[in-house]
Amino acid sequence: MCVYSALFMRFALAIKPRNYLLFACHAANETVQLYNLQRWQRHAKGWSVSDRDADTHTPTGLPRTRIVVLGSGWGAISLLRNLDPKLTSAAGPYDVTLVSPRNYFLYTPLLPSAATGTVEPRSIVDPVRSHIPDTGNYLEAECVDVDPVGKTILCQYSKPFKGQDGEYTGRQFSVPYDVLVVAVGSVTNTFNVPGVEENCFFLKDMEGAKALRQRINECFEISALPSTTPEERKRLLTFVVVGGGPTGVELAAEMHDYIKEDLSVHFPSLKDIVRVRLVDTHDHILNTYDRQIAIYATEQFQRQGIELVMNCRVNEVQPGQVVVTDAPTKEKRNVEFGTCIWTTGIKMHPLVVKLAKTLPQGIQEHWKSLKTDQFLQVQGTGGSILALGDAATVSQDTALNHAEQLFAEGDVNGDGTLNCEEVIALMLKARKRFPVLAEFAARMNCGGTDVAATASFMRQMMHSITRPSYDNVIATQTFGDDADEEEETGDEPVASTSGEDPTEEPTMTLEQFKEQLEELNKGLRSLPATAQVATQQGKYLAKVLKDSPIILRPGPNGPTVTGLPLDASPFKYVHLGSLAYIGADKAVMDPAHKDSPVGAIKGWLMGFAWKGAETFMQISVKNMYLVSRDLVKTKVFGRDVSDV
Repeated sequence: MCVYSALFMRFALAIKPRNYLLFACHAANETVQLYNLQRWQRHAKGWSVSDRDADTHTPTGLPRTRIVVLGSGWGAISLLRNLDPKLTSAAGPYDVTLVSPRNYFLYTPLLPSAATGTVEPRSIVDPVRSHIPDTGNYLEAECVDVDPVGKTILCQYSKPFKGQDGEYTGRQFSVPYDVLVVAVGSVTNTFNVPGVEENCFFLKDMEGAKALRQRINECFEISALPSTTPEERKRLLTFVVVGGGPTGVELAAEMHDYIKEDLSVHFPSLKDIVRVRLVDTHDHILNTYDRQIAIYATEQFQRQGIELVMNCRVNEVQPGQVVVTDAPTKEKRNVEFGTCIWTTGIKMHPLVVKLAKTLPQGIQEHWKSLKTDQFLQVQGTGGSILALGDAATVSQDTALNHAEQLFAEGDVNGDGTLNCEEVIALMLKARKRFPVLAEFAARMNCGGTDVAATASFMRQMMHSITRPSYDNVIATQTFGDDADEEEETGDEPVASTSGEDPTEEPTMTLEQFKEQLEELNKGLRSLPATAQVATQQGKYLAKVLKDSPIILRPGPNGPTVTGLPLDASPFKYVHLGSLAYIGADKAVMDPAHKDSPVGAIKGWLMGFAWKGAETFMQISVKNMYLVSRDLVKTKVFGRDVSDV
């Protein structure tokens, strides 16, 4: 190939100097082909599932530690990309296998953009095989069960496929492991609201984004038909987004841009009928962001014409309408739609639920994720199972351990009980020491100025007849009376009053305060369920595996692992801030530190920075090029409105 390159160079120079570019492209293509050939040759040395047992020892004679990674999301890919290649070489201590039903990595922050055609679907995906170590292996299968005692996982091919030899879907096989890394993420939480599964779209994966994009186009095409009545047009062109968090806000913003900049041009007779509505239980969107940012984003949505249905909880989703209850007035009303997208809430992956039940009783009581220590080792597994991302909750010093001290600080009047105002003041005061309280306070708007609404919420919670968990109380406030996912654990009242009058100020004793903190710990995460957390955990685990290798040691039942060494450093999360696109080329940034001198950044400049960040945070140069190309193409030529 080098000879051909030399001849090609002389030929190019003999014609015109501008053909240097042609030669450069040719040389780059040959380089890529040579790299792929060498990589294929390394893979062809015998690293397949059938004959892996033929070389499972290092040159020193020690068994190679079999590391099985479940999932192909942020945590798993971050681990593989940062793992030292020497550790996974033929002479290294690790034998890595990735198991996932999805054979690509998905850049989830741009799913709203993919659902509206701002970027193409293939621009934000990357094959997982390009990130597998040369001596590693990838199995496109779904893990359906884990045996922590036998250290095996049960997998099956889950995609529908039928060949000449019969049905391949559902065929099961086992994969042994020494160390299992659970990075399967989470699934959408409907909070048991009736009708959500049947009548809503979801934006959790690429399939959901493609389905939503096709649905939007179909609504416009059907509305343009002469046979469609004006009432039907009005309903078809009403798009409702449930959830005022970053995903819901970005989706509503992207849909508004798509409709205003492209669909209105192709369907001018329909542009005045289209409505984009966002439903949320708080008084501002982006309620977990800085209050100044939340107010700014809310005002921007109102200026753009996005209708906000705030301070409402969802009771039911019926065909063509969402039944909501207005929190201040307690009145029910219907919000009609042609398309409804559910973007709020996550819950445990079914595999994580099954795994938690197999571990010793009383250890895994968290109902959102697996509890791990500060080294990401799942509690109750002896260090043989680790968890990353949405599947994990890192145990930290909890408020429950300091319940007596907190109660004493909150009991300002010294009467041995806490009233509503004292509870609110305590939440605001202690949330810096215990971040878990910060999340809870944010859900109640404690970080904002709506103290009256917070006090009303606390009084309603403390007047409850039975004792549901804090998260379930919040879910009931948000999604209706049937939203509870946990069974009630007792019949004793949360708070007592001195008389029978329900309007009398409720109080909470120390024991009741402890019970509420215990329920709070079961439902709230110590770290947010974001790509930022999962990425840092993957990098941390890759570093730990290099600095403190997990090697097999002799045991009574054969070689086994004993967990991470004692000298390993614990995981520490560093928050880098949060970005959110709010439409019309504008974005907002919630800084990592609330007292930062920079403060909240918002507007056009932040919109440009958001696009740059989403471009350069792609995991490959190819994806960086594709995303940047799509963003430029959208600005110059507009979005493609075809159904392809």
